[in-house]
Amino acid sequence: MKTIQRTTEVISISLPKKTAIKLEQARKVSGQSRSAFIGSLINKIAEEEKWQRIYEKGTKTAKRFKITSEEDIDRILHEG
Repeated sequence: MKTIQRTTEVISISLPKKTAIKLEQARKVSGQSRSAFIGSLINKIAEEEKWQRIYEKGTKTAKRFKITSEEDIDRILHEG
């Protein structure tokens, strides 16, 4: 007999009643199940955090190389 591997993890959370109502309203508007809606929120936050890290690294790099315009980037890329 083959064992079927789960691709999901069952978790349980508790929310304040008002937050649970907001969750239900928002997920109904989105047309998603609770699981899909919460998963999409988590993925969105993770993506925003990733872009924030990229932005911060870009800002540090711009300061280090004294980049203030697209022309500066073009100049740096074509130096050599």
